[in-house]
Amino acid sequence: MQPITVAIADDDGGRRARYEHTLQGEQGIQVLADAVTCAGDMSSNRRLSPRSNMTAIENVVARIRRLKPRILFADLKQCTDEDCAMLVSLRRECPETLVVVLADESVQQEDRVMQALATGARGYMDIEADVMHVAKAVQVIDRGEAWVPRQMLGKVMDQVMHWCHTSSIEANLDPAC
Repeated sequence: MQPITVAIADDDGGRRARYEHTLQGEQGIQVLADAVTCAGDMSSNRRLSPRSNMTAIENVVARIRRLKPRILFADLKQCTDEDCAMLVSLRRECPETLVVVLADESVQQEDRVMQALATGARGYMDIEADVMHVAKAVQVIDRGEAWVPRQMLGKVMDQVMHWCHTSSIEANLDPAC
């Protein structure tokens, strides 16, 4: 059985190291090289080094395309902007990579997390969550399931119902899905 490959795109080196350390001890999981190179941290491996002629998003997407992880943990700050450009690019360029966004539980982040999920992220984890849940999230997402805290499920369902209702009205169909 092939291991589940995981990459972590997070500018916070300490947090990234914590996740990597936790996952490296898990059977069936292989942690790949850093998905993000922090400023001043130039990889000796030229193919993983950031390119100066590319935007930050293009650099991350290019690295993920080369690493080909099954699962990518990515800091929400890197994933969401007005257009969720990084997530859209990852879906287009690396469709086999499943993204889990990392964010804190602040109310301000909630809309951004929902936007990331709507754009194709397969899950969401609180940045400060017990790192022991990281391996479980990898296994769950690899099986095709989503990883979303229970308190977020109600909001996800509200969004689905809103979308369903709006789509039905736009299609001039019965408003019941």
